[in-house]
Amino acid sequence: VRAATDLDGTRYLYGDRHQYTKMATLLTHTGLILFLVAAAATSRLGDEQGLVVAEGESLTVQPIGTPGLLLVRNFDFEAPGFDAGQASDFTTDLAVYQDGEQIARKTIRVNDPLSVAGYTFHQNGFGPAPHLVLRDGAGAILWDAPVPMTDAVGGLPYTSIGIPGRDMGLKLLLDKGADGTGVLIAIPYRVAGNAADGQPIEDLFQAVDLQRGEVKVSQGLDLSIALTDFGEFTLLIAKHDPGQGLVWLAFASLIAGITISFYLPRRRVWTRLAPDGRLAIVWRSDRYVDVEREFGRLLDRLVAVRRPG
Repeated sequence: VRAATDLDGTRYLYGDRHQYTKMATLLTHTGLILFLVAAAATSRLGDEQGLVVAEGESLTVQPIGTPGLLLVRNFDFEAPGFDAGQASDFTTDLAVYQDGEQIARKTIRVNDPLSVAGYTFHQNGFGPAPHLVLRDGAGAILWDAPVPMTDAVGGLPYTSIGIPGRDMGLKLLLDKGADGTGVLIAIPYRVAGNAADGQPIEDLFQAVDLQRGEVKVSQGLDLSIALTDFGEFTLLIAKHDPGQGLVWLAFASLIAGITISFYLPRRRVWTRLAPDGRLAIVWRSDRYVDVEREFGRLLDRLVAVRRPG
């Protein structure tokens, strides 16, 4: 509030409320700039990838040789109700290692991820991962590990794997028998060449059907296939987002700027009181201010303090 008196006795009064509100636009623009900086930081320095990890298996998060290499291990996966056709929940007992030392372990869910070492690990999906043991005719082990079935054919889980040390592979399809038990259909194949369109030409061999605990020998291929158990894999989303902190800061700055601008608008009033008692008032404010209410309130106060005569 400022007051001044002219030589002829005229008195002037100037009132300015929330005079620094316009500076709140600096907060708003700072928020917008921080959003852009966060997006640039995430796109240039961030990392997001899907990790398919079967029960009991481990998988590196970054490329081998990365300083401070992270490795995740799936100790256990649970999906209550999945056998009945619809899972009510699915969880993964997940551990994270760095340079060979365990740094975190947690049972994660869809809405309850694990955050450690700059990464956040989200539970995203799951599927079957039958455990296969492949041997040659002499009994030497060619493969002994779960096989995550990440694709589907005709609504049934499907995948294919190469057989180590052989120019062959296995196509795997998971189905159910008449009694509801799982049946794994394994089809050996060999790539004989490429077609004119670049697609591989495959020679398919006789399929074998496997139930839990069974061993089948693929005749003429010097190969035995054993299904030791049915397991599951978990699909994790590993996300490294260096711009996340900036996003929250940008959001707070933007909301603060908008809130101040709309809830604390600037109001100014000029008054002139002539020696003969005449009073002139000029009001100025932002267009979204209720002028009639504010100005009426001011006049009511002036009338209330008016001195008789």
